[in-house]
Amino acid sequence: MSRLTDHASRFASLLLVVGAITSAVASVGCKQLDGRSRNRKANRMFRETQFVDAAAEYEEALKEVDDPTIHFNLGTKSTDARVCVKEGDRHYIECDDKNVCPSSFVCKKSTFCSLDSIALADLAAAHFKTWIKVQPADDDIKKQIKELTPQLDEAKTKDDKTAIVNLEKKIDELQSKDSIRKQMTQLWIESNDFPKAIAYWTSLLAEKPNDPDIMGNLAGINLKADDWRKSIEWYLKVAAVAPDNSSKVAALQFIGNVAWSKLNSKKLGAVESIELADRGIGALQKAAVISPKNPRLFGLQGSIFNFRAQIQGASWAASLDRASAQDLQHTSHVISEEAKKAQGLAPTTPVAPATPSTPVPKTGG
Repeated sequence: MSRLTDHASRFASLLLVVGAITSAVASVGCKQLDGRSRNRKANRMFRETQFVDAAAEYEEALKEVDDPTIHFNLGTKSTDARVCVKEGDRHYIECDDKNVCPSSFVCKKSTFCSLDSIALADLAAAHFKTWIKVQPADDDIKKQIKELTPQLDEAKTKDDKTAIVNLEKKIDELQSKDSIRKQMTQLWIESNDFPKAIAYWTSLLAEKPNDPDIMGNLAGINLKADDWRKSIEWYLKVAAVAPDNSSKVAALQFIGNVAWSKLNSKKLGAVESIELADRGIGALQKAAVISPKNPRLFGLQGSIFNFRAQIQGASWAASLDRASAQDLQHTSHVISEEAKKAQGLAPTTPVAPATPSTPVPKTGG
């Protein structure tokens, strides 16, 4: 099965799962029955990769019955890809050098059922929002997942495969609301409509003030929008409300990752770079006070000190930064070796600190 067909099959399965947990619209009259019949027909077309016809059927179904499940289905999108196409045929099968098309088809890069424009992204988001409104409250979903998680752990301990499959399916269903928020946010990000994504998560924060997950999403979206100052502000707020030290350290370390990533891109001017380096170092120093045995915090500080030294050129300040970088990297190595010794592992030769992963925005909550 091709990657695109596999994607369609998985997504079609998700549609059926969502339908099972969505409150059904009361069956009143032939129009409602016809609407749901069209929805089933559209689901079949989607599974068969007839995306254009599926979208048309969903639209017709909404004229008959305003079912949140249909709104959800209309929020789906496909992607740019190389696909097998033939005039008059609406099936799309992904192709490449290894997966060749049938003789009557041509393999070419196409955009189909895409949501590249802001207007189309908004249309999909509107349908997703309608579906989200009828889902259980976030706290209720978290409570149910919390109750199911120990059962899943027990099933895994007993290697009860049937119970594992059933419990994982239930948890996946409960996480659908979060998954759709992520997909909806990604639509705005892909269409560079960051203000709408920020406005959406800001409205959620108004309903749940000081929620660290929502703040984390806002930090990530602002970073994607290339507003690193606002992103750092949100990560600092996450650290301030974090329920435990590990979460607080993670948020502060994320600021260090943001600083490293932006400085490594070498796209900022000298003044901005030094400001960013200062903020990154400051956040990592706070984290190191909380977690003094975390070698990554010291190694990352050392890397940022080196960046700042490069920016300052041949100066006394640059010399101090390079010296500080060496001390911090040494401290990072010593802490790592102490941890290995405590675990009975062999020591290693000092190496340069690991490259931090580029920060990725959270898009769920």
